[in-house]
Amino acid sequence: MQSRIAALEARLAEEIQARLALTEELDLLRAVIDEMPVGLIVEDASGRRRMYNAHMRAIAGEPGARRIFVSDGVSPAPLERDPTLRALGGEVVDNLESMLGAPDGEGPGTWISQSSRPLRGADGVVRGAVTVTRDVTEHKDILRELDEAIVASDDEKRALIDRLEAGIDALSTPIIEVWEDVLALPVIGAVDDRRGAEITSRLLDAVVSRGSRFVIIDWTGVDTMDTNSARHLLDLVRAVELVGAECILTGIRPAVAVSLLHLDVRFEHLRLLRSVKYGLRHCFARLGRGAGMPKRGAG
Repeated sequence: MQSRIAALEARLAEEIQARLALTEELDLLRAVIDEMPVGLIVEDASGRRRMYNAHMRAIAGEPGARRIFVSDGVSPAPLERDPTLRALGGEVVDNLESMLGAPDGEGPGTWISQSSRPLRGADGVVRGAVTVTRDVTEHKDILRELDEAIVASDDEKRALIDRLEAGIDALSTPIIEVWEDVLALPVIGAVDDRRGAEITSRLLDAVVSRGSRFVIIDWTGVDTMDTNSARHLLDLVRAVELVGAECILTGIRPAVAVSLLHLDVRFEHLRLLRSVKYGLRHCFARLGRGAGMPKRGAG
């Protein structure tokens, strides 16, 4: 009998020690959960709230104390949108944004982002759900300020883009006074409507302001030709002739020449020469300044 009593006392002592150890572990777990930098909600399968940590209270107050709105910040969130309820139904919810109304119903609310997961037993049945909540108000404020800054700077950005495009156009299509009364315009790349209008305007201004008699338009830097580019080329030539200067086209590559033939562009009235060098010789001959030409090998 004594041995049996001793055995029972030993078992009782073991159970007491096990309960104490379990209580210590639970207390430690609660402390850890309360110290987590995110709000945490745990509910069982019946919807009973089993855990609601200190950070969750700091974010939202007591359960149900603040109204919840959808991501527009105005419309009340329906019950079926609740992430914990959805997780109890087996759904995984990630980064669901909502707004908590101010505690007193006035003033700014609190933006939150919530993620939920179902908690399943070994048999795969949902036994509960856990929801993690983060306060993202500061993040939303930063995004709002960035949006406002972007909107406010739209005009400045457009003006900067216009200046950059003008600078690129000037660099890619420079107008060079290669000799007295002679301008050269090297064209590089395709010519669309905007660029065609810009080139025409700048070239006509240069011809008129400098009183130039000849314009050499060099197409060495043009690899392909389409109908639109060909039309801009012919319009540019006609515009230069209308203000009293003669156009000479140079540097048309074989592939571009073939494209122009397929586009049925007429060249009868155009002066076409192989390169800028031959264009300059033509201009010097017309100007009667053969003696003033640079000597071969000079410079």
